[in-house]
Order: sequence, then structure tokens, then C-alpha cells
Amino acid sequence: MKRFLLISFLVLIPFLGINAQENNPNRKGRCSEMMIKYMETKKQYLKQCIPLSDSDAEKFFVIYNELEKAKFNIMFAIHKEAREIKKSTEPVSDEVYAEIANKLAELPSKIAAIESEYYEKFKQILTPKQMFMFFNCEHNFGKQMLKREQNQNK
Repeated sequence: MKRFLLISFLVLIPFLGINAQENNPNRKGRCSEMMIKYMETKKQYLKQCIPLSDSDAEKFFVIYNELEKAKFNIMFAIHKEAREIKKSTEPVSDEVYAEIANKLAELPSKIAAIESEYYEKFKQILTPKQMFMFFNCEHNFGKQMLKREQNQNK
């Protein structure tokens, strides 16, 4: 569970950076470029891990991009509420804190529900072996990115 949350967090860092900086027009272009680069890197990594035909890859990445967007939207909305409470200059009631804490606690189950929904869509495109490889690659992507960053910073 800890690994899942860590990897999910690592995957979403670029998304959070983009939206947190949206009001600054000078940074928006740079963050968008970084996000595009990140997603391209992930796409290439998944293409290498999962042997897909060109037509299957096209179908797969359409659904995969929908999945990533759906997960991001739910996480961003809840974390935006949490940031607003955190930055609030006025006193916040215990009821508001409890409400946002409940939403944060339910976040992993909401993400799991989204992933289950898309799992069914992936099953229509991928073979069982490809599904296994996809989950394995998805799990290892964060580790590979960290290793790459560490090697570049040496």
C-alpha cells in the first residue's frame, strides 16, 4: 500500500506543479513543456515494456491518457480544497477539517475505483500477459525515474 501511494504521488508531482503555477504566465509554458516531456518519457517506457502492435498501442494510450486525467482530476480537486483550508487566514471549524480529512482518507479508494473501471477497458485491448506487464511497468516507472535522476545528478 505504501509503495502504491508513493508511486501514485511520484506520478502526480508534475500534474500538481502545473496547476499550482497556472496563474503565472511565465512559468506555465515551462511546466507544460516539462509535463509533455514527462508523459512522452512514460509513454516510451510503457511501449518498451509492453509489446504492442501500433494499432493496439494507439488504442491503449487513448484509454491510458483518459485514466491518468480522471485520476488527476479527482486528486487535484481534493488537494485544492485541502490547500485552501491550509492557507485560510480565518479560523477553520473542526467540521471542515473532518470533512476534508474524510475526503483525503477516501481518495485511495476513489482512485482504486477509477483504476478498476479502466482495468475493464484495458482487458478489451491487452492480453493477460500484456496486462501483467503493464501493471509491472507502471509499478516500476517511478523507481526508474528516480534512478535516472540520481544518475544525472552525479
